[in-house]
Amino acid sequence: MSVIGSGRGKLILFGEHAAVYGFPAVGTALPCRTEISPGCLTSETDRGDNKILQEVLSSAAALVPGIPLQNFSRLTQLSDVPRTGGFGSSAALCVAVSRTVLGRTSKEYNREVHLLANQLEKRFHGTPSGIDTGMACDTSAAAWVKCDGEIPERKPLEIPEWHIIYGALPRTSPTADSVGRLRELKNSGDSSVISAMGELGRISEIFIEAARIKKKGFPARAAALANQAQRVLASLNLSSEELDTVLELAGELGASGGKLSGGGMGGAFYICVPDRETESRILRILPGKLFRQGIRLTVSLTAFEF
Repeated sequence: MSVIGSGRGKLILFGEHAAVYGFPAVGTALPCRTEISPGCLTSETDRGDNKILQEVLSSAAALVPGIPLQNFSRLTQLSDVPRTGGFGSSAALCVAVSRTVLGRTSKEYNREVHLLANQLEKRFHGTPSGIDTGMACDTSAAAWVKCDGEIPERKPLEIPEWHIIYGALPRTSPTADSVGRLRELKNSGDSSVISAMGELGRISEIFIEAARIKKKGFPARAAALANQAQRVLASLNLSSEELDTVLELAGELGASGGKLSGGGMGGAFYICVPDRETESRILRILPGKLFRQGIRLTVSLTAFEF
């Protein structure tokens, strides 16, 4: 079956929350993806997904002059992007639809696709930053910097060899709630929040510079920065006891660091590991330890290597 449009899942590495205030965010596209193909519906789940797909296709056709909607009436979507935890499932769908409508079959980053996808993302998130749709439109890591336009500027970033494991925990509140709370505190002049945003932004900038220099010992440096960022995010009440336990148990198994990824209050996280042996040990042992602690993962631990 031919794929005519696709979008990737994503993982934010550094700069969440601080990005909306002008600091760079760093993230990467993940191997998981949403694909749109010609096809027939085979289950009730397919029919539910197809209803959403057709709604997004209708929105896209309304935004792109001269695109007849009937051309896209017999399309289906297939996705392995996690729908919970903040891995960008809606962004992946919007990018896949944008590529389909615009006829851009290449999987490489395309600004026109990014612009349309971010318009479509408003159906799911009222005022998207453009970072999620940018990562979903990409194939690798990049820094994203807020600019005067509707979407952030993409700055390609080649990250040296680095091993992480990602997963997700149940959310205790929506991302919009934590973003709104921090915005109110910052706008009210809360010095601790203003200072924390600046520190998160500086950590992101240091990571970008470390990746570009490519010095020996980068994985240890990246892990130290992840730990530093996690402490700041925890000071903003964005972490959780469950994530603290995940990171503590991972550390006992040899992990060198880790942090939440994205909005916080549950959701996505990643663990830094120094080598494949440690990676294998954590993947083998940590799920059982978490189960015995009564901690449920909504997205299973998955290895990812730069």
